[in-house]
Amino acid sequence: MKRSYYSRDFVTFRGEVPNQIFGEILQNDHYHTTLDTQKRAWSKQIEILQKLNLDIDRILFEYSIPRMGRRVDNVLFYQGVVYLLEFKVGSDKYEAADLQQAEGYALDLKYFQEGSRDRLLVPILVSTNAPDEKDENEFQIDEEYNYCKPLRANSTNLQDVIVRASQEFHENHNLDPLEWENSKYSPTPTIIEACQALYGNHTVDEITRRDADGNAFAQTSESVEEIIKESKTKSEKNIIFVTGVPGSGKTLVGLDVASKFQDPGSNEYAVYVCGTYTLIQVIQEALVRNKKEIAEKLGEKTTKKQIGREVEALFQVLPKYREEIIKYSPEPEERIVIFDEAQRMWNQEKTDSYIKEKLNLEPMGKSETDVVIGQMDKHDGWAVIICLIGGGQEINEGEDGVIEWIKSIKTKFPHWGVHLPREFVSSTYLGSVSSEELFDGVNKQFKDELHLKTSARSFRTKHFSKFVNHLLDRESSEARTLLEEFNKSKDTEKFHLLITRDLQTAKKWVKKKSRVNERYGLFMNSQGRRLQADGLVARNRGPQGFAAINWWLDSKEYVDSSFSLELPCTEFFAQGLEVDWAIFAWDACFRPNESDWEYLTFSRKIWKNIKKEEDRKYLKNAFRVLLTRARQGMIIYVPKGDSEDKTRLPEFYNGIYNYLKEIGIEEL
Repeated sequence: MKRSYYSRDFVTFRGEVPNQIFGEILQNDHYHTTLDTQKRAWSKQIEILQKLNLDIDRILFEYSIPRMGRRVDNVLFYQGVVYLLEFKVGSDKYEAADLQQAEGYALDLKYFQEGSRDRLLVPILVSTNAPDEKDENEFQIDEEYNYCKPLRANSTNLQDVIVRASQEFHENHNLDPLEWENSKYSPTPTIIEACQALYGNHTVDEITRRDADGNAFAQTSESVEEIIKESKTKSEKNIIFVTGVPGSGKTLVGLDVASKFQDPGSNEYAVYVCGTYTLIQVIQEALVRNKKEIAEKLGEKTTKKQIGREVEALFQVLPKYREEIIKYSPEPEERIVIFDEAQRMWNQEKTDSYIKEKLNLEPMGKSETDVVIGQMDKHDGWAVIICLIGGGQEINEGEDGVIEWIKSIKTKFPHWGVHLPREFVSSTYLGSVSSEELFDGVNKQFKDELHLKTSARSFRTKHFSKFVNHLLDRESSEARTLLEEFNKSKDTEKFHLLITRDLQTAKKWVKKKSRVNERYGLFMNSQGRRLQADGLVARNRGPQGFAAINWWLDSKEYVDSSFSLELPCTEFFAQGLEVDWAIFAWDACFRPNESDWEYLTFSRKIWKNIKKEEDRKYLKNAFRVLLTRARQGMIIYVPKGDSEDKTRLPEFYNGIYNYLKEIGIEEL
C-alpha cells in the first residue's frame, strides 16, 4: 500500500489542474472515508499550497502514520528540512490538541522511520482562519530528538513561516525526498494503538517492527492462520499455543487473528477472551472511543452504547464467558476462541469453589480448561482454540498455568490436536513438571514460529525482559552484562533505567522525559503495604477503588489518570498494558538475602514470611509483570526507611538498593 495518496515534485504539482490532484487523492483513499468536509479541506489545501512560490523539492498528501491511525496532511521537502503540515481548514484558533497532534507526527517519525533519524523535522499547524502569530521563541528545537516544536501558520502567511524557518535552520540539503518517503517505517505500537489500527483496517505488517529475524508478529500470525485453515479443510479440532517473553507481542498476534476472522453470519468468526479483566475493559473502551470519533468525522449517527454492543461481541472477559458456559451451557456460535493470558486458567479446586460459592451450583469436578474445551468440543466439524501464554506470569491463587490445558486434552479430549513451539516444554512454562510424562499420548506438532522470543514492548531494547529475569533470578553477572549493553546506545535510542531514594525526584524525571502525550505512570506491588507511609496505597476495584479505564486512557487533566502520578497501578491492573515511562515503587515485601529473596506479607504491625511455594511464585511473578511495563524507560524508587518505625527500618530497604546498584543500575 502506498504511504501517501499523492506524491509529486513541487514544480509538477504547481502546474497540475486542481481537480486532477483532487481526483488522484480521492482514488487512493482506500478506506473511502471522504466526507464533503474532507473534500472541501483537500480542495482548500491544494489552493493554498499551489500559491507557495518556493523551490520546494517535493510534496506529499496524506502521508500514513499507521501506529497513530492517522495521516499527515502534507509533507514538504525544502532546503534539506522535512516540513509536516497539519491543516485545520476553517479554524480560527491554534488549539493545543492540534499542536500536540502535529508534534506527535514528528516524534513518531523520529522514533520509527529510518529516513527521519538524521533529519530536522518541522511540524506546522495551519489553522486557515487564525490570526498571524510571531513569537520570539518560535523556533524551539527539542535538542534530544532534533525536531522543532510546532510552528503556527494560516492560509496567508504559510510561505512566510516556512521562509523564516529556513533562515533559522541550516541543514544539509542532500535530501532525497523519494528515499525519505519510502524509507523503512518500523513502529512499535502500544497494545491500545495496535488494536485501534487493526480494527481500522491496517495490517499487522503496517504497524509492527522488523528485526534481524524478520517480522516475527506477521510470521506467527500467518502460522496460526495456516492451522485454522487446515482445521477447517480437514474438519479437525485443534488447540494452538503461542508463547513468548513479556512484551513480545502475543496479544498483538491474538488481536490480528481475531480481526481477520469476523464473519458472524456464517458462525465462523473469532472471539477474543481474556482473564485479565482490565485489559479487556481498556481495549473495549479504547475501541469504542476511537470508533465514535471516526463515526463523528464521517457524519455517521451512532452512540457509544451502540458501538459498545458491537465491541463486546468481539472482546469478552473470561469470568463472564465462563459463567455463561457453566450456567446456561449454550451451543457455541464462534468457531475460533482466543484466550489471552491463558496461563491464568483455574485448576479443578478453584473452579469447583467458584461454582459452589459464586454460582450456587453443584461442583462439576472440572478444571476451567475442561469447561472451555468442552464448550468448543460441542461443534460438529472443526474448531480452534488459541492460547496466548506468557511464562512466569501467574499471579493469582489457583492459576496453574499451561499444565491444566495439557491435562484436559490428555485425559478428556484426546481427539484434539495440539500445535506448540518447542519452548513450551521448557521449565519456563512447565516448571518442575516432566514434559515427557505430561505430553505422553498427546497428539502434538511442534512449530517454532509459534514462539515470540524477543520483547517488542520497548522499542529501545529487545532484551529488557531477559534482564528482568536475570535480576529476579539473582543472576547478577548476566544482568550487569545486559545493562552494560543497554547503556552503550546513545541517549535517544537506549532504554533508560535508574534508581532513586526520593519519590518526588522520580516524578520529576518521568515528566521531563515524556514528550507530547507519551504516557507515564506509577506502579507498585499489591503486597507493598508499607508504601502507605509515602502516600501510596494499592486499591482494588469498586466505587472508590482503582478505575482502570480512567488510569490507562484519560488525559493529563484528570487526577485519576496515570499522568497524575497519584494513584499507583498494581499487577492486577497492569498485565498486557504498558506506558512509555514508568516509576516502580519497591517495598520491603521482596528483599534480597545472600542468595535468593525474602518473600513477605505485611499484617498490621509485622512482616510475615510467605511459606507456601505457590504464593512465593505469585509474588515474584508480580514483580516480573510490574518491572516490564515500560516502553522507553523506568525509574525504581526504593524508600530510605525510618529508623523509628520498626515496620520500615532502613535495613529493610538498603539491601534492595544495594543489589540494584551492584548489578549496575545508576542512581539519578
